[in-house]
Amino acid sequence: MSTHSWKTSFKFRGPLVLMLIVALSGCATGQYTPLGKAASAEVEQLKENVYRVEYRASAFTSQEQLDRYLRRRCAELTLREGYDFFQMAQRADVLGLSRRTAMTVTMYKDLKPAGIANLYDAKAMLAGPANVSKED
Repeated sequence: MSTHSWKTSFKFRGPLVLMLIVALSGCATGQYTPLGKAASAEVEQLKENVYRVEYRASAFTSQEQLDRYLRRRCAELTLREGYDFFQMAQRADVLGLSRRTAMTVTMYKDLKPAGIANLYDAKAMLAGPANVSKED
């Protein structure tokens, strides 16, 4: 293959390759979206202290990172609603062009209830970083 034909071939593929690189790099570097910027469909009240909370991220976001974002969203909602602790249950995951994870979240006030699995302190959850570091 001569240099001329390689250059001609690159002219047609170059823009496509560049667009693909830009698109993929934008998806892979997603940041946490605070509760205040969430769509109304991402938080649904089921009972007085029970909500369905959803978090959406790019398909390139790791499951670990998506879980951290979802816990953070639940912690923000817990504090916003005047509660201190939350329990996550009934998980639903969808993976396509984007990742969606939804959980049923039950919230508790005042003293930490004993004997409840997957119980998180909302203030402690928000004290930690939103993104997973390479050391985690």
